[in-house]
Amino acid sequence: MPKHPVITPDNETAQAAPTTTISRNDAARQQTIRNIGLIASREYKNRLMQRAFLVSTIIILVLLLIGSCVPTIIQYFASRSSSSSQTDITIINNAGNIGSLDDAALSTYISNSLNGSPTTTRDTAGQGHFVVHMLPTTTETTSMQTAVKNGQLTTLLILDRTNDASKTLAFTTYSRSDSTGDLSQIQNLARQLNVLDQSAHLGLTPSQTQSLFAQPAYKLINMEPNQDQRSVGDQVAGYILAYVGVILIFMSIFMYGVSVANGVAEEKGSRIMEILVNAATPLQLMAGKILGIGAAGLTQMALLVTTGIIGLLLQPLLKTLLGIPATATVSINITGTSIILLLVVLLYFVLGFLLYSTIFAAVGALVKRQEEVQSAIQPITWLFMVGYIVSFAGASTPSALWVRIISYVPFWTPTTMLMRIGAGNVAPWEIGITVVLMLIAIVICTFISARIYRSGILMYGQKPTFLQLIKLARTR
Repeated sequence: MPKHPVITPDNETAQAAPTTTISRNDAARQQTIRNIGLIASREYKNRLMQRAFLVSTIIILVLLLIGSCVPTIIQYFASRSSSSSQTDITIINNAGNIGSLDDAALSTYISNSLNGSPTTTRDTAGQGHFVVHMLPTTTETTSMQTAVKNGQLTTLLILDRTNDASKTLAFTTYSRSDSTGDLSQIQNLARQLNVLDQSAHLGLTPSQTQSLFAQPAYKLINMEPNQDQRSVGDQVAGYILAYVGVILIFMSIFMYGVSVANGVAEEKGSRIMEILVNAATPLQLMAGKILGIGAAGLTQMALLVTTGIIGLLLQPLLKTLLGIPATATVSINITGTSIILLLVVLLYFVLGFLLYSTIFAAVGALVKRQEEVQSAIQPITWLFMVGYIVSFAGASTPSALWVRIISYVPFWTPTTMLMRIGAGNVAPWEIGITVVLMLIAIVICTFISARIYRSGILMYGQKPTFLQLIKLARTR
């Protein structure tokens, strides 16, 4: 028969030890999560219930919703202006038959030349920019010139022939129009009529002559790498949203980072920190404060991004309500890549805040009083300002080597990379690399800041020197 092992007290203690150690580790881990959760919840609720937070969020949301409608409003007024600014051109043909065309055919030819063929896009009324009026040859020229001078007519074009043997066409234009584009089109019309008339003498038909003015098949292939293939409207929208996103990220990260430093300094100055460290570890205090304040900032930023996306998605409906044609002269498309750009703003805000908040927390733990926070965070402010300034200075040359290098530095990535994305010069893999680099930088800064924070929150007296900071960072 098998013998049952005899369990002695020593063996019983040895068998129970691993279980006890594991249970203690689980309990410690649960306690850590619980403490961080309680601290983060307290910080989050305190920020959200502040009147300044609520009022500022509502104001920014309203401004953002209005701002998303600005491009559509610009298109509305531009389309109204272009549709209502037609130019009347009165023509007196003293040259007789031109290119085998009678007056009716000549009027149609001139209208199509100035406004495009009937299949070309016109305004909402189906009319072109030029309204052509053909007058008979017997019309008195002097009275028509006086009408132009008095403002009764906009443009008068008189067709004559030279007195020499060639009998070529001669053109005289009287105009009160201040539009250089209108006069340029009339000059181009004169060249076309002259070619049409000369071609008729050579035996060419009007259709054959018209084919001489057909646009050739022309294709431009730009071999520059990372060439932006977006439309002008998409490029403008990208730059606008990039500028707004850079400003939002800079202000939000700085504002909430300073809140972390002020919160730590306030608790340290009031000696509350001495009580808190008895209930939670310094690392738990720092993590809870960063997560709580960061969650409040993320909530505000998420509301802004969501409102921006809603505003962008409503623009097609707004265009329909305002009656803006799909082929308006001014077309700004802000619903394409703009939504992706807003989501990138949210991503870089989270990463940027986690990176800078750990440094702000360490600085807050080193000052003696809350009043010293502003002067203590100056080095961090200037560090962040470098990326902010570069994002605007490098907007004109986003593909420059120095701009690309700076955009990979984690401390400057949130602003510089966002501007590069708005300019359309960033490949998806570049965004992935910057995210990985920022996560690595967050881990390193958290590791160093946690050691400085642990020693600094209970340090009273004079400010530590640079060598002392290095010593604190190396202390386990």
